[in-house]
Amino acid sequence: MLSWMTAAIVAIVGVAFAPALPTYTIIAASLLSGLAASVALRPCWRWPLVAFLIAAGYAASYGVWRSAQLLPQALEGRDIALSFRVLTPPERRSEFPPYYRFDAITDLNGLGRVRLNWYGEGPPSLGDNMHAQLRLRRPHGYQSPGAFDYGRWLFVSGYSATGYVRRPETAVFTASAAPFSPEIFRQHLIAGPSAHLDQYRHGGIMKALLFADRSTISSAEWALFAQTGTSHLMAISGMHIGMVLLWGWGLGRVAIFFYQRGFVLKPLLAMGFALTYAAMAGFSVPTQRAAAMAAMALLAYGFRRQISPWQSYFAAMLLVLVIDPLAPHQLGFSLSFAAVALLLWSFQGQRQPRSLSLLRSQWVVVIGLLPVLGLWGLGFSVASIPANLVAIPVVGFLILPAMFAGLLLLKVWPWLADLLFSCADALLEHLQFGLALAAQWQPVIHYYPPATALGLGVGAALVILLPRGVPAKWLAVIPLVALFYWPAPRPAKGDFWVTVLDVGQGLAVLLQTQTKTLLYDVGPDFRSGFNTADAVVLPALAEFAIGRLDALVLSHGDRDHAGAASALFAKQPVVTFLRGEGIEKLDRKGRDCHTAPAWEWDGVRFEFLKSIGSGQRGNNASCVMRVGAGLASILLTGDIEAEIERKLMGAHNNNLSANVLVAPHHGSNTSSSAAFIAAVAPAEVVFSAGRNNHYGHPATAVLRRYQTQGSRCWHTGLHGAIQFRFQGGELADIRYARAWRYYWETPATSPELCRKFNSEG
Repeated sequence: MLSWMTAAIVAIVGVAFAPALPTYTIIAASLLSGLAASVALRPCWRWPLVAFLIAAGYAASYGVWRSAQLLPQALEGRDIALSFRVLTPPERRSEFPPYYRFDAITDLNGLGRVRLNWYGEGPPSLGDNMHAQLRLRRPHGYQSPGAFDYGRWLFVSGYSATGYVRRPETAVFTASAAPFSPEIFRQHLIAGPSAHLDQYRHGGIMKALLFADRSTISSAEWALFAQTGTSHLMAISGMHIGMVLLWGWGLGRVAIFFYQRGFVLKPLLAMGFALTYAAMAGFSVPTQRAAAMAAMALLAYGFRRQISPWQSYFAAMLLVLVIDPLAPHQLGFSLSFAAVALLLWSFQGQRQPRSLSLLRSQWVVVIGLLPVLGLWGLGFSVASIPANLVAIPVVGFLILPAMFAGLLLLKVWPWLADLLFSCADALLEHLQFGLALAAQWQPVIHYYPPATALGLGVGAALVILLPRGVPAKWLAVIPLVALFYWPAPRPAKGDFWVTVLDVGQGLAVLLQTQTKTLLYDVGPDFRSGFNTADAVVLPALAEFAIGRLDALVLSHGDRDHAGAASALFAKQPVVTFLRGEGIEKLDRKGRDCHTAPAWEWDGVRFEFLKSIGSGQRGNNASCVMRVGAGLASILLTGDIEAEIERKLMGAHNNNLSANVLVAPHHGSNTSSSAAFIAAVAPAEVVFSAGRNNHYGHPATAVLRRYQTQGSRCWHTGLHGAIQFRFQGGELADIRYARAWRYYWETPATSPELCRKFNSEG
């Protein structure tokens, strides 16, 4: 049984991470030929092969169907008049100016769920039908080292496009009959109780625990949970389902005293409680896994059958994958199934006092999940161990029962429900106070070990969790600790690496020598509070194991270059700060880059090219930096325009040659004059611009000029972050984030002559 289930699981997971999928015809032909060939095999090989082929065909067919729901590429960035229905309550994302976010389904044939922004007051309500101009694009996110892959999350979560309502004041409400929607029905059911919880100080957390609605948890609260390793408590998971199942089981045991066939009620009430709570949570992956495993165990109990824990485990995993073949891309899938596997591995065949079970289970999960946390870049804190030892029983045995009782009594005895909710709110207040103390004790350690270190870490964790008596298993601590101290690669002396990060419509370039690091620009921030320092730059620094910046250069004060600087200064030590012009919102003033002398780090020369007087402001105040070693160099130009390009050529006798050029002003037609391109003569040119940005960067005329020069063009919106490795005095290697892609992503354009992606930029 385990062999064929394992084969089916391997097939579905493999297809989920495939870079491309065949057509339905090829899937069917491969499946039929494989099934025919399996007849000649022995049964021990035949059934796993059959399971593998059927599962792979199913997963591939699902992927083809799901990909077909994506927004057609021809409609990206265009205004489309569509009717849509609001599927979720609009969530207010910013106060000034106000904007809201909600999910919707449109009448565009074949298009799946979309996520829309509404800029302005008076958003629609849950279930409203509207007709408006929409501007949409396919799921897309930053493709940079360590950054959260928002585009991947969108697709895996069922979205086919994101966008916004154009001119909301012209949107028209329509009265049309709509089919029944379970999601809208669920939202209507929980709307009243959810609104009632808003009056409590920790109402956002209470809604997360009851209804899996985490939209109103503040960023400060999320930061606290992340620092103490308790974020999992805010997502209804297997632990929560297990607790509710035990309540139903206990109620069934009480029923035995009043009902002769009460033993039947125990599994029924337990499963009913579990399914009800899972439905309140929208049947997320962790709740699916827990409900499936519970169903297996309860069926075995009901039919007096003996099912091994591992059979239940693999059956639950297979069921989750059949329901959602893209589940392996979700963090909850990895953490929940990894945690259960570790507990089964550690506790199988052993008995110990219940007083020690919680303590040991925490130890097992903490040790065993270290490699998984490193894989997802989540980090680890020693404070998470005592924090979870306290938080889990407090949430599971005090807060959740009080809130559930309050929910059931809300319509019958509102005063008693309010008393219970107030008790839960007070407990959450004290819990957060304790978590804050734990967070101050030990900060989060972020680590990004390579595949080799992860493999060693997994093996080491499994050895450590073996039963007592295994000789010398303590030696496995060494490779496990190495996860935190595995050295990140660095250039050799005289070499340097340049990574143009994908920050959307903006610029951030990381330069590394053997011992030093410089950041040129930091990307934008937004009125909502989102910024690319937190989203892109800091994760990249963590992945490269960079503890401090030896220099930060802000080319000029524009928001798309310096907007996220405040967030960076708040969290990252910076030794030297240089800027092209004064930036009012920064407390740290820095030094004018136009007067800074050249310097050398580890055999690599850094210099600002002089051409500008002190009166320049805005784009033309940009710091122009050349970094080189031997005959290899890169030129960073900020947002300079044609006027400054001419001055640079005059000041340096047209000797501006560089192997790599980060194109001025993102490829705007105000820059990259033909004469400047000829003076630089770059073999590679990079456009740091957002995909399908409304500025039209890079401009078609600019692309043609680089094409005439014979340069290869790179576009962060298409290729993701791009790293140039200069070794031995020459450009030795080029790597880009989207060299590997998932099957639903648009293939990254080959960086040949610039004409190759004129139509895509």
